[in-house]
Amino acid sequence: MTDTDNLLEKFNNYLSSLLEYDDSPQHKVIDSMKYSLFSGGKRIRPMLTLLTYSEFSSEEDSFGKILPFAAAIEMIHTYSLIHDDLPAMDNDDFRREKPTNHKVYTEGIATLAGDGLLNMSMEILLRHIETIEDKDELKRAIRAMKHIYSASGVNGMIGGQTIDIDFDVSDYNEDICENMYKLKTGALIKASVVVSGIIAGVEADNLTKLAKFGECIGLAYQFEDDLLDEEKDPDSGEINMLFFKEKEELKNEIIELTNSSYEALEGLELKDNSLKSFVAKLINRSR
Repeated sequence: MTDTDNLLEKFNNYLSSLLEYDDSPQHKVIDSMKYSLFSGGKRIRPMLTLLTYSEFSSEEDSFGKILPFAAAIEMIHTYSLIHDDLPAMDNDDFRREKPTNHKVYTEGIATLAGDGLLNMSMEILLRHIETIEDKDELKRAIRAMKHIYSASGVNGMIGGQTIDIDFDVSDYNEDICENMYKLKTGALIKASVVVSGIIAGVEADNLTKLAKFGECIGLAYQFEDDLLDEEKDPDSGEINMLFFKEKEELKNEIIELTNSSYEALEGLELKDNSLKSFVAKLINRSR
């Protein structure tokens, strides 16, 4: 069984090393980037990336090949949160029980911090790709990089955020809400899994299974968030799937999605149950 605590520590140390700097004129925006990047996030996406890679990689302790991709995904996720909290978007004052980035560093610096994280995510991957000598490995790395930025672009995460802020409350329905979830939350979670399969050399048919697995857990994760948010603040008035479904119905859907995610992995040769165990904890947080 993979030691997830050790893996998380390894990832955090790697991520921290990417933002070390000497005193410079840019120190404020870098501090702003670090503030959100190390504000207590659960590291769900990079852990999915690392655990999936661990299941399928034939090399022992070869996380050097996947860490840049895990870091890039977490930076993209974090930039999206910084921008999502801005007054022009959700206008939130707190995230993870701390003041949001723009409340600490101003709106201008927070915007630049988000931009900086998105840019840095690409810089990290390009630096990594430059070091790859094997042609097949290089092709897989470029393909994985393309997958990340497709999932986080206008046909993925950004598209979901557009639905979130652009639709009037009266226009929402169950299908629109679910589509928003699949794009805004699910696309990058799904990419976290698929990218690892690509880098590990998983065959096309099995990548399709991993994509199905990632899609199911992405949707189940967001449904679980809806239940937790409702318990925390039932009068928030924020649109979520509980506008359209009863609690028990949504809980049953989470169970069905969880089962579907496990079924998607059938026939794949997993080294252990680390990935399944992580997912079980992830989508059972309200129970």
